Amino acid sequence: MGQGAIKWDDLRVFLEVARQGSIHAAAKRLKLDHSTVCRRIDKLESRLAVKLLDRTQKGIVVRADAQELLKHIEQMEQHATSLEDVLARGGADAIQTVRVATMEGIASRYVARRLPALERLAPDIKIELVSIPQMVDLSRKEADIFLSLFNPHLTGLTSKRIAEFRLFLYCSHGYAKAHGLPADRDELVDHVFVGYINDLLAIDAVRWLDEAIVEPKISFHSNSIIAQCAAAVGGMGIVMLPTFVAAGVDGLIRVLPDKVSVRRDVWMSVRMEQNDLMRIRGVIRFLSHIFRQDSDFLLGKAEWLEEV
Repeated sequence: MGQGAIKWDDLRVFLEVARQGSIHAAAKRLKLDHSTVCRRIDKLESRLAVKLLDRTQKGIVVRADAQELLKHIEQMEQHATSLEDVLARGGADAIQTVRVATMEGIASRYVARRLPALERLAPDIKIELVSIPQMVDLSRKEADIFLSLFNPHLTGLTSKRIAEFRLFLYCSHGYAKAHGLPADRDELVDHVFVGYINDLLAIDAVRWLDEAIVEPKISFHSNSIIAQCAAAVGGMGIVMLPTFVAAGVDGLIRVLPDKVSVRRDVWMSVRMEQNDLMRIRGVIRFLSHIFRQDSDFLLGKAEWLEEV
């Protein structure tokens, strides 16, 4: 091993490069310039007298003989995070932040509307709500908690199903007046729909319209479910929406509610090393509470409640 003490800052740089698989991405995450990251990795390799990283076509990867070191650094980070959690709880009027990532509809039309419940359940915690259309990499700290429509099945994560919701077909009064309403599922072929842009879909779970009708005629495409909802309100066609997206939107009526609907699960994922952090547990408690209290609404059996 080379001369000089090994500094946590250098270990943290190595950890971030390992997570990101890129010097550039790690530098951006750490708010350092590219050359500083390279210099710190070189210094760490010199002091340890071992090569830590390899460049591949898929990016930078940790060498096999450095994997054990990486595990130790991850444990160090876990202890440091736990210490920060304890210190934050001990501070007067300390506000802790937890980043939750999920899809646009859940973020904008559900969780954001239920944030007053967080004020009651965990007043010292604030949520950063990230709306994102694809899988989030919690190992790279893109978020602390990920709400998804599928079980990620990834090493290092704890994932559990926390809710189920239903989607129904909706259209505007104007569309119904102009085109009539289908009497049954077979008559859906005579109508036009609003839907996603197929080649931009990162998650197969949102291909819900295909479960209602085979090869629907689409009059308007958007990667935004909020835009789809607005287009349907404007009379562009029939749209399939989760109950929480359609709730409170003036001008929409359900189409064939007793004959056509689709179900989806909601999964909550957290990094294993963060499970016991008080701030994470507080948000998990909040999310579990709102989804549990809203279970009938989410399944289309009850109306939206202003408070849960």
